[in-house]
Amino acid sequence: MYRVGAYIALAGSSETDFQGVILSTFHPKSGDITRKWYVIDATDVVLGKLASTVADMLRGKHKPQYAPNVDCGDHIIILNADKIHVSSNKREREMRYRHSGYPGGLKSMTLGQSLDTNPVRVIEEAVKGMMPHNKLSNASIKKLHVFVGEEHPYAGQKPETFEFKQVAQ
Repeated sequence: MYRVGAYIALAGSSETDFQGVILSTFHPKSGDITRKWYVIDATDVVLGKLASTVADMLRGKHKPQYAPNVDCGDHIIILNADKIHVSSNKREREMRYRHSGYPGGLKSMTLGQSLDTNPVRVIEEAVKGMMPHNKLSNASIKKLHVFVGEEHPYAGQKPETFEFKQVAQ
């Protein structure tokens, strides 16, 4: 392809074929983005697949007008966080660590203990770990809403349901 002013001429074609056609790249602004609300039921969905899919939806990568420098993502509501599926024996094997900041303040627990204590935090940390570590992702992660039961306070937003094609066996 050869650039001819503001017009485009393709190799092997005459310029008269594209007369008056200006091809340019669309760069979305934050006002151009329409945000949707989605509800995801996390019952028997594998934690990593859920986190990966939700991270892409929060960034807006499922939209045709995606741009990496603009927050294009949608709001995601995850229900039944306590019924998430963890594959293999990661429930007992995988360790999670926190530190209080004081000497000797390292706390550790298994993933199973974390899921029993606070499943919302486990899902939020998994999704945040799948997103790029920058300021735009910090803003995008605020559009994630995780709940333990079937009820959520966002019924007024009329969220669409998002179904996972593969559920844990």
